[in-house]
Amino acid sequence: MTSKKKVLKILRQSAFLTVNLVLRQLVWTLLALTRPFHLFQYLFLVYPGSASDLDGYCPRKLAESGLFRRKPTLGGYVSRGPGGRGLLLVVPDTVADFTTSDAARKEVSKRLLGISRMSGAKAIALAGQLPGIFVRKGNRLARPFVTGDKGAVFCVMETLSQIIMKHGLDPSRLKIAIVGVGYVGGLLFNAFQDEGYNVAGIDIVITRHGVALRQDSEVMLRTADIVIVLTPKGSDFLPYIPHLKNGAIIIDDTHPKIKWEEQPEGMLFYKAAVGIGNSRFYPALPGFQANWIPGCAVEAIVAAATGDFCFKSQRDFSRLAREIGFFAHMVK
Repeated sequence: MTSKKKVLKILRQSAFLTVNLVLRQLVWTLLALTRPFHLFQYLFLVYPGSASDLDGYCPRKLAESGLFRRKPTLGGYVSRGPGGRGLLLVVPDTVADFTTSDAARKEVSKRLLGISRMSGAKAIALAGQLPGIFVRKGNRLARPFVTGDKGAVFCVMETLSQIIMKHGLDPSRLKIAIVGVGYVGGLLFNAFQDEGYNVAGIDIVITRHGVALRQDSEVMLRTADIVIVLTPKGSDFLPYIPHLKNGAIIIDDTHPKIKWEEQPEGMLFYKAAVGIGNSRFYPALPGFQANWIPGCAVEAIVAAATGDFCFKSQRDFSRLAREIGFFAHMVK
């Protein structure tokens, strides 16, 4: 880690601890007092996708103590844009915690609802795998919660749409492969089929050594023009990049994203990333640029802006997202 990154990490941790240990009561009081002014329209809960993510907010041992465990804590805010302002909340609990503990899911949900009522926020988004975990475990996500899947699908589809325009591609001749046909991947697969794309899904298997693809995946990868990567981490897909054909375009929707020492020749990489107006995360999410809006947060912003929590279809949601100003960043 460079000295500059070390300094930024220390400053970020110091600010987080000051706000949530020294000024905690004052912050919540001010939030309640400003409720009539509707300063914040949505909440976005994140959790550590990796140990470095957690360290980005707070020293790990302290974060995992009773001071923060299962307690959505202020991690930042999203500046005002066409969809309003948002509050960024953080918990140190991991995917494993939420998968195995019904008490953790219920306690975090209860606290989020309390913060929503206190702040006057209209919608609550859960990051990453959390919506799928909550639904699979029988925790119904009713208003003001949003599942986030339509926002995640929108991010990838909008990125693809802009790639097609930028490179003058013929959608009817494209072969698309989705690597990772899980909760979001399956919905993305269906959405592409509804739009008439030639799309194939590649299942993944989580092993002790990382991610493995099914046996016939090599043939699909060698013929695909567009490869959409939805593996848990970008590094999971690195061993399979040599199987791609020359000229393939990769859309990366992983976190942490795909990283390489030297970009493979003959391939283009785009990060699935969207923004809206001048909205920015302060501080930026670990591994994200400040003006990237994660898909799950996209859905909360659309719900807060339109009052619609039951979108009829993916196509209907995508139309609304574009109407209020969302656009693909086209980050290489």
